[in-house]
Amino acid sequence: MDVTNDLQNILEGQDQKLDQILAVQKEIRSDVTERNWINLEQHIAQLSGLSKDFSQLENQRVKILETSEELSSSVKKNPLFYSIHKKLVASRAENDALNSYISITRGFLQGIFDKAISGKRNTLYSRNGAICRPNPESILLNTLS
Repeated sequence: MDVTNDLQNILEGQDQKLDQILAVQKEIRSDVTERNWINLEQHIAQLSGLSKDFSQLENQRVKILETSEELSSSVKKNPLFYSIHKKLVASRAENDALNSYISITRGFLQGIFDKAISGKRNTLYSRNGAICRPNPESILLNTLS
């Protein structure tokens, strides 16, 4: 029964870590959209630590479940297991939304830079004959506040 209590404690720990991870992910999205880079760095470091803690708990859970087939089937009946699964799906959705936002923004800015620096349309070739795009030597942007 001691193993069952350990497993329950691990599941509770994972559930709590996922609550914290989801909260930090929302803060990260807010930091990115508000361009608060200092807080973003802090939240990324915090998320990294929480993820590491969750991973350690997951390794402990897997190690316990490897010892008993009976425990493996009983853990799937535990409501915490479903709560953890639901939170993992929510975390993945949050990551996907942030990645999508970043890639769309990157593409938008790349389009602006390509149009702003389109003065040199010469085709350059590398030593191997591959076509290279020249990188701009410098660019100056005015910001609107």
